[in-house]
Amino acid sequence: MSQLFTAVYEVTSGAAGSPTLWLNLVVNAQNDSVIGHARVAFEGGESAGISVRGHHTRIEGEHPLEAVVLAGLPPIFPTVEEAPSAFQLLMVLPTASRNGQVCYKMSFGHPQQPRIVEVRDGSAHAVLPELATSA
Repeated sequence: MSQLFTAVYEVTSGAAGSPTLWLNLVVNAQNDSVIGHARVAFEGGESAGISVRGHHTRIEGEHPLEAVVLAGLPPIFPTVEEAPSAFQLLMVLPTASRNGQVCYKMSFGHPQQPRIVEVRDGSAHAVLPELATSA
């Protein structure tokens, strides 16, 4: 029996002009590892993506939470000058009764003068994989 499952999330922010983040993830339930792809879509139609890896964890407390921590894996030989060079994400996973909470940061371009997208008030919800591919 497979211990792998996929998850697709759309992350939005209430801040004006904030991009939409799409996460396509594969989770290994045996060791809680997560791999996948993060793509940021800006209002003007521009988008950029990066491979990610991380782990699934449980945050204990009065109301335990499930969370995912991810980091980006920049390409060794970037093909685009504005390719993402760094990515970090913390997401409290959504449930049937509430959206998830997300904060993330993605850097683009030259390390000495990077363009940075940072979202601290992200709201995540799971979507069907078919919807994510059409976006």
